[in-house]
Amino acid sequence: MLIYLHDNIDLLQKVFYGLPMARTDSTPRSNPTSSRSTGDRRRRRDHRALLTAADERWLAQAIEAGREAQRRIDEGAPLGGDVDVVAEGERARHHFIEANVRLVQSIANRFSVPVHLDRDDIAQDGMIGLEKAVEKFDWRRGYKFSTYATWWIRQSIQRGLESSATTIRIPGHRTRELRTAIAAATATGGRLDDDLAMIDMLTQLESMDRPIGEGSDTLGTLVASSDEGPDEAAERRVAREQVDALLEHLDDTSAYAVAARFGLRGHEPATFATIAEELGVTPQAVRRRVERAIAKLRSHTEPIAA
Repeated sequence: MLIYLHDNIDLLQKVFYGLPMARTDSTPRSNPTSSRSTGDRRRRRDHRALLTAADERWLAQAIEAGREAQRRIDEGAPLGGDVDVVAEGERARHHFIEANVRLVQSIANRFSVPVHLDRDDIAQDGMIGLEKAVEKFDWRRGYKFSTYATWWIRQSIQRGLESSATTIRIPGHRTRELRTAIAAATATGGRLDDDLAMIDMLTQLESMDRPIGEGSDTLGTLVASSDEGPDEAAERRVAREQVDALLEHLDDTSAYAVAARFGLRGHEPATFATIAEELGVTPQAVRRRVERAIAKLRSHTEPIAA
């Protein structure tokens, strides 16, 4: 898919307008003098001749004929001259698109540009909509192409803005609901309902480096860290040593059963059945052994705690 931005206007002019077309009475021709300056490219773009209704019908018919010829070729039943018809349809499609770049720019200029985008990004989304409009335009209905294409261009731009507006992807229909609700709440002084308020909160991005108050604290300092601090590490080490000291009062089998049951000494918490399988006894026997071991350990907890 071609992206029609300022930097390739010269190439488009040479390729699309320089190629021979079946109709020469109303086909605009490009200026043979090429300039590399952006100003010259924009002036040449702005002064291209607009298509008449007859031009639009002829181009649409050529595109349709090219699609039909391509379908016959794909099915293995081409007619004589189908290859030329396909090429002519492709030239007509490019001509149709190039002649309506100004329409895309006009519609794109009506949208406010977010800080994370520039005007060319919006125009690029609009060009995607223009290509869809060219593909779907039905010349038999009799309306102007610009009227039909405006809807596709606007839809493509709006979807592009919605998809890039937030880090969290919000469905397009919910974004439109939120936009309408915010406008209504602003006009009436009302409040958003809980669902839309939550969506609105998700769309508001905050920098973790944003200062809090007049000190050196930032928003990031208020977020709890998942990393273990020195105090927590010391407490965990002391607790592990105390548990190891308690387990020393048990025989090896009982110590293993308790450690495996409660996830101590590097074990993952296990069921009585799993431990019983390891020891070669019944789950009931493991349960009784663990209960006796815990009762025995209770008599040793006070000296350790003291």
